[in-house]
Amino acid sequence: MELYQLRTFLIVAEEKSITRAAKRLFTTPPSVSAHIKALEDEWNVSLFRRTPKGMEITEKGALLRRKAEETILAAQDLANHATELLDSLMGSLRVGLCSSATFLRIPQLFEYFQSNHPGVEFQLLGKASGQAIGEVEENALDAAFVFGTVSDPSIAIHKLGSCEVVVACPKQWESKVVGADWASLAALPWIYADMYCAFQIITDQMFLARGLKCQRLVETDSERAKLDLITAGIGIALLEKTEADEAVRAGKAIIWPTDVIKCDLAFIYSSKRNQDPLIASLRNAVLNIWNFDSTNPTH
Repeated sequence: MELYQLRTFLIVAEEKSITRAAKRLFTTPPSVSAHIKALEDEWNVSLFRRTPKGMEITEKGALLRRKAEETILAAQDLANHATELLDSLMGSLRVGLCSSATFLRIPQLFEYFQSNHPGVEFQLLGKASGQAIGEVEENALDAAFVFGTVSDPSIAIHKLGSCEVVVACPKQWESKVVGADWASLAALPWIYADMYCAFQIITDQMFLARGLKCQRLVETDSERAKLDLITAGIGIALLEKTEADEAVRAGKAIIWPTDVIKCDLAFIYSSKRNQDPLIASLRNAVLNIWNFDSTNPTH
């Protein structure tokens, strides 16, 4: 019996599907099935029944599931304790970024870790907020900065504040958008996200409040791709103001004037990892840099 087999067992029990479990584990359905069969052979017990609705856990499987959860938690506790015994914190952190490193104060974060925990390595990954939330849930990311409101009991959320969002348009469209009203703007192509995006929700609300619906042209799950599409003259989108200002200074975009638009910014990680030394150090550093109380997450 291996810990990775127990994790597979628990994910299949949660998803009730070999295919969905494989997706969460970033592996293939045959590999998931092999893990389950190995446990069933070793324990000499049937863990699941295949039904038209998916994988249904057996009564004995349900009893073993509780033990498996306890075993995984105990293993994590042991790993945390071992990390605490080290003279210095070591490990790697995968952090999702919803905006530029400068805006998210990543240079200050690096400076803190280089001074206090030089053994910690970072992998910084640009992620749209919806994508980052899903990957934190699936442990593909250790933590992330996200825009908008997160309401998931499995995720610890620390609101860092709010940012200003602007309507960014291609520089090539200056003659179309200068002096344009909301109706004219709605008729132009807009760039949309293909998953949860706080900026998209704000966009929809702005037009809905005026009885309008904007033209959706291109969908993307990448904030960087959104900026590239704007500067290439493809369409309009909401951008975080400092990012849009940079494109304006480069002569690649213009900002359509409107009332100030605000959007929440938060730092998130899995609630189950609240006591993980690496997560605790990252959380405390982020919240100290942003001058927030590190002991008061919301869920």
